Amino acid sequence: MNNMIIGENNEMRVKKFNYYACDFETTVFEGQEYTEVWSACWVQLYSNDEPEIVGSIEEFFIRMFNLSGNNILYFHNLKFDGSFIIDYLLREHYVFNRVPEKEMENNQFKTSISEMGQWYNIIIKKNNRIIEIRDSLKLLPFSLKRIGDAFETMHKKLEMEYKGYRYKNCPITEDEKHYIKNDVLVLKEALEIMFNEGHNSITIGSCCLKEFKSFYDKIDYNNLFPNLYEIEMDQKYGQENVGEYIRKSYKGGYCYLKPEYANKIIKGGLTLDVNSLYPSMMHSISGNFYPIGRPRFTSDFKEFKEKIETSESFLYFVRFECRFELKENHLPTVQIKGNMLYKGNEYLTTSDIYYHGSYHRYYRDLENNVKEAKVILTMTRPDFETFFKHYNVYDFKFLDCCYFWKQKGIFDEYIDKYREIKMTSKGAKRELAKLYLNNLYGKEAASTDSSYKVPYINPDRDCLSFDLVEEKEKTPGYIAIGSYITSYARNFTIKAAQKNYDNFIYSDTDSIHLTTCYPKSVRIHNKNFCCWKKESEWDKGLFVRQKTYIERVVKEDKPCKPKMEIKCAGMPEKAKQNFLADYRMEDFKIGLRVKGAFKPKRIKGGIILIDNFYEMRK
Repeated sequence: MNNMIIGENNEMRVKKFNYYACDFETTVFEGQEYTEVWSACWVQLYSNDEPEIVGSIEEFFIRMFNLSGNNILYFHNLKFDGSFIIDYLLREHYVFNRVPEKEMENNQFKTSISEMGQWYNIIIKKNNRIIEIRDSLKLLPFSLKRIGDAFETMHKKLEMEYKGYRYKNCPITEDEKHYIKNDVLVLKEALEIMFNEGHNSITIGSCCLKEFKSFYDKIDYNNLFPNLYEIEMDQKYGQENVGEYIRKSYKGGYCYLKPEYANKIIKGGLTLDVNSLYPSMMHSISGNFYPIGRPRFTSDFKEFKEKIETSESFLYFVRFECRFELKENHLPTVQIKGNMLYKGNEYLTTSDIYYHGSYHRYYRDLENNVKEAKVILTMTRPDFETFFKHYNVYDFKFLDCCYFWKQKGIFDEYIDKYREIKMTSKGAKRELAKLYLNNLYGKEAASTDSSYKVPYINPDRDCLSFDLVEEKEKTPGYIAIGSYITSYARNFTIKAAQKNYDNFIYSDTDSIHLTTCYPKSVRIHNKNFCCWKKESEWDKGLFVRQKTYIERVVKEDKPCKPKMEIKCAGMPEKAKQNFLADYRMEDFKIGLRVKGAFKPKRIKGGIILIDNFYEMRK
């Protein structure tokens, strides 16, 4: 049993929880029209108890509702297991009610399922007690197999044939019991390691933010990183609040394939990876400064040029209008999202509109008015400077900017702690350190969007469905820092790629792929921050598009037996194995269709995974 300190009405009290690692096995057989749980297993953390197994979801909840105290149950991939839980609750006439726990009545439940389908928890009230069901995948974002290997748990993930005619309360063989128990024991060991280090928030990102905040006094933290979405602003700046103004500058990693190398076999090359890209950019060793506090605004271009842009004290976000065209022998760096005139995932060579096979400076809007292809962009200082280095800019019009005091070393104490652990530890401690180094930055960019899905049984299909409720009540991150972290990281990669322009093939956030094994003007080191590691050399490669490529690796730290490595977003591991067994590298292209994918389908009772083909589509 663990203790947690909870503050209510400025009073502190200790609330005790019992934690359990749980897992379901569900029916998978040909032609099934419903699915059900045929094995439910659980074990209490910090106990020497043998895992218990029952043969149905009904028996599982009878046992859970009879537990004493406050209980938190962890399932690894709640999106799957939770579908069976909610289906069961609704059919047992439990009522969905998204209210604070103290206002819930018996036989009510609520869920936290995001607009994008991310499952966080299910909370049930029964017998005047609360049971919370959480997704351990949000805390430990790995497969159970990888967790067992990386955390060096005593128990390991085993293999079992999932298909076969089974049903609730069916006989369970000893081999099946061994497999079932091992799943929850691997999870139990890993959660205990996390909790022993004080990491018990719902997500790993929340754990990181909680830890980061612990390095600051609460008042200092709130002064340094206020809620920018609560700061209203003049409508002339284009947004209702500062947070939304700055969010326009927020972009992801640099993922770009040079068109001349697309869909061609490339004879030999090198892959470089940045050592801990985001922690590197966050640490003062990078020389990077970060915005702090509340901003000031100006729409005076002279003030911007003379006071802000050249200042050693400020960092800024600038909004402007222009046309642009890529300079010769330069990589494109600009994407425009949310504008129907441009493809959101395409790095642009010009602001002109592509239509019917050619680019046009002018276009007609929906009301048939002729318009010039000008765009309004909001950028961080690093992005703004890179933009002018890579593009010829025309008809530039400064609109406004907001600027902040800047500070270096904000994250140093936090990063130094986990960097030291990573460098000097093995096993679980090293994996935890890597998690804490790589998962803080995302929380800084969290928005106010708290839209959620409400589950119900669809009467037409007799299965679980959802309605979306839009809401913006979540406490956001400090978007000014979130945007600058990704901007620094993006530009670190772009600069290295540009310096190797003649040999550059492809980049993906923290990696660049070159046609040569001798990169120019980049610092090479296996471990140091702000340096590139020679990840691999390969003798053949084929790049299809962003996040879709294959390389035959012949050297890593040392020469190795040639092996194919596939990176392909959305392609399951089984499909990759089938491709390597049955296809040639030349077959890795649009139109590829290979066995090894599973398509989730909701039916009565929960979810089934249907055998399907992975297909590489346009």
